[in-house]
Amino acid sequence: MRGRVRWRRFLVMLVPSLLALGVLATGMAQGALPASFAVSGRQMKVSADRLTGRGLGLFPGVVRSVDGRRHVVLNLSLRTAQVYGLCQSALVDTPLGRFTVRLSARDRGRPSRISQLAIAATSLSADVDFSSVVINQDAGLLSLGDALEGRRGDFGLGAPAFTVRDVTVDTWMVTGGTFRVDDLQVAVGRGVRPCF
Repeated sequence: MRGRVRWRRFLVMLVPSLLALGVLATGMAQGALPASFAVSGRQMKVSADRLTGRGLGLFPGVVRSVDGRRHVVLNLSLRTAQVYGLCQSALVDTPLGRFTVRLSARDRGRPSRISQLAIAATSLSADVDFSSVVINQDAGLLSLGDALEGRRGDFGLGAPAFTVRDVTVDTWMVTGGTFRVDDLQVAVGRGVRPCF
């Protein structure tokens, strides 16, 4: 038996979703909305060509997915950052199958500006240049402003300033206090390439 698509039902589901995504993307690009991504039971990918900023912290944590499972993560918090070559992608299920959703910034020499960024990562790869790094600092005493903070007694790594290049992160969640992106690009499809 050949599968059939109920186009009316599909459009009823798709149009509000695309409108909501457009509003979210516009709000994020203008800094009016906090950036907050959560993939239900599925991780996503985040990459950047270069980040520079102040107030970096790394410390362990746990997140809970929508199915109730707990996942050990490495929390990465940045007080402020300028990001070049920002990209975020995830696989999503639709009535037509699994598609890739990709959000990226076409920099044109202007960085995206982020404050109070927090990433719950399961893997992270990058070339790093820290200023006055402190390893095994108490995670509850890292100076991260309003970004996600660690628990007292946990392992922490802190640096007052940083430059990070060729960043690739597998993550469960990314949140930001403010997120200003010029020329945000959104693509959805089977042929859309993930960030890495």
